[in-house]
Amino acid sequence: MRARLGILAIVLAQSLNGQSLTGAAKWADSARKEIDAAAMSGGTTALVDVRTMLGRALVAFPNDALLLHYQGYATYRLLNVLSATKAPGELAALNDSARIFLERSIEKRPMAESYALLTAIYGRQINADPSLGMTLGMEIQRMSMEARGLGGRNPRVFLVAGQGAMFTPPEYGGGLDQALKLFTQAVELYVTDAPPAPEPSWGKAEAYAWLGQAYDKQGKKAEALAAYKKALEIEPGYSWVSYVLIPAASK
Repeated sequence: MRARLGILAIVLAQSLNGQSLTGAAKWADSARKEIDAAAMSGGTTALVDVRTMLGRALVAFPNDALLLHYQGYATYRLLNVLSATKAPGELAALNDSARIFLERSIEKRPMAESYALLTAIYGRQINADPSLGMTLGMEIQRMSMEARGLGGRNPRVFLVAGQGAMFTPPEYGGGLDQALKLFTQAVELYVTDAPPAPEPSWGKAEAYAWLGQAYDKQGKKAEALAAYKKALEIEPGYSWVSYVLIPAASK
């Protein structure tokens, strides 16, 4: 871990030497790549390291919207990895941290991805405390509208919406059919998705992984395995697909 921190510190120092917005953008791009690689490998160490380095970068560039966004995004990814092993209090603290960074990012520069991720963050709060459902449910709807308004053809918006639909009853606008529709739209939109660095560009392989899950839950094993195969064609090192989803669908 120390060696990795040392390498990232060198990259950070190189970015800070620019002493300009370009320096912040370079560091944001490095963070983007590290977070996305960690999301595919399923490891926690890289995500912890990136959050540490982004914290240092934000000392130099405290108002940079992308650095704030990636700090929230890295925390969101860490939550996904730790959700089955950490105590509720620790998860709640991480969830709140992700929310704060994403909200700060939106204050500086509204981005579709920030709003989309906030819907997932609020969804976690509702899962932890269903009594918040009424209040935060309305907030999720508002954030979803903001995300769609800013990114009507942004595949990450449809991907996160599909994830939410997977865990929302049909009577509240969710369900497997709705999730399948949203994941299919996301997959189609990723074909032409090409945001310039250091803008968010995650999710292409992930969309196929979630599409496969929707098929699997409907009992469509062949379609699920085909989607998982496509995810691995895009990201051969996608550990969740290789070691969890494919074995489960193959039973």
